[in-house]
Amino acid sequence: MTDNAVIVGAGVIGLATAHRLAQDGLAVTVVDAQHGAAAGASVHNAGWIVPIMSTPVPAPGMLGKALRWMTRRDSPLYVHPSPSPEHVRFMINMLRHCNPRSFAAGVEALTSLNERTLQLFDEYEKDGIRFEHHRTGQLLAFTTRHTMEEYRAATAPMERIGHTAVPLTGDELRDLEPALGRQVLAGLHCPQERHVDPASLVQGLADRCRALGVRFLHDRTVTDIRSTGRTVTSVLAGGEEVTGDLFVLTAGVHTGPLSRLAGHPLPIRPGKGYGFDDTSGSVTLRHSVYLGEAKVAVTPLSDRLRFAGTMEFGSSDATVDPHRLRGIARSAHTYLPDFPLESHPRGWTGLRPMTPDGLPVIGPLPGKDNVLVASGHSMLGVTLAPVTAEIISAEVVGGQQRADAAHTARPFSPQRFTARRGRAAADG
Repeated sequence: MTDNAVIVGAGVIGLATAHRLAQDGLAVTVVDAQHGAAAGASVHNAGWIVPIMSTPVPAPGMLGKALRWMTRRDSPLYVHPSPSPEHVRFMINMLRHCNPRSFAAGVEALTSLNERTLQLFDEYEKDGIRFEHHRTGQLLAFTTRHTMEEYRAATAPMERIGHTAVPLTGDELRDLEPALGRQVLAGLHCPQERHVDPASLVQGLADRCRALGVRFLHDRTVTDIRSTGRTVTSVLAGGEEVTGDLFVLTAGVHTGPLSRLAGHPLPIRPGKGYGFDDTSGSVTLRHSVYLGEAKVAVTPLSDRLRFAGTMEFGSSDATVDPHRLRGIARSAHTYLPDFPLESHPRGWTGLRPMTPDGLPVIGPLPGKDNVLVASGHSMLGVTLAPVTAEIISAEVVGGQQRADAAHTARPFSPQRFTARRGRAAADG
């Protein structure tokens, strides 16, 4: 019987999981390397709740785009040349998934995973979790109709779960958001999508967890995971041994090294995103807006406008590359002409936990009877946090709950990385 759960990682996935397991009646301890409140990708992101955009990063045509963009430091996608064997294996395996069959299977799996996303966020508010939450919908803006049609085709599977993308002309988009410029020729209106202030969501979850009795151990880096046979008995965190009946690895990009300590390494690698907040008031928006060709997210929050974008592989630190920030700012000016072209924003980075097939890793860690994993959510951590916690809860509770979740959870099992090549596959 599981009574005590230890969750390693206090980002949005870890907090959502702690909240759910505490509701189930478990005594929960959250261990995190950060000094206090969560940082990194959990707060440095666009804050979107967007089932409509839940698609794998590896997509048909990604290789060609990556090659064309390799010479541009400010491109939406950049791959650092690196001799690291892990980096090379990861990128090769990701490119193997850039085909129509893998992409379609990934979209189908993520569609099923998102069936209850909005309901679960509504339940957060009913449970007393306080966070900045906007239900104003989303616009996808494009400078070519061709790109709009590509996105329309990619989002079509979400219609079966009630998430629609209505095609609009440039003028119709400007009727909804006058700040969009004349270069915007077409777009999609997605009325069901939402956005939040991600920092407020993280804080709200943490506050509610504490009210439910969750214990937090901050500033504790996990340096060892101790086992007896197939059972993990404790983690060594900041020199302290933390024991439990169940262990859940929710440490974002650090989950790969942690899974290695547990005896089964998983291919979770960082994808570096950039962003900045604008408080000048030069542009006012009501909807969240995706600047399609530039792959930039723009989020209107209560006191600022947030810009986020780019994906950079092969970099694992928090260093801010000004070229990439300026690339986001130039893109913003192209679509939103009132945004100052000469802007030199001070920004931030967030390391998104990526997998070779672009799908999260959710479920039991192979080789261990009491270790679960919830990581690899790419840019969908906010969107998928509540449903990820539901799957982890079902695995812990067992019985009918586990059976009900089994079909939805199967594509995200950590086991998929060992089915063909054994442990060597997990390195790549």
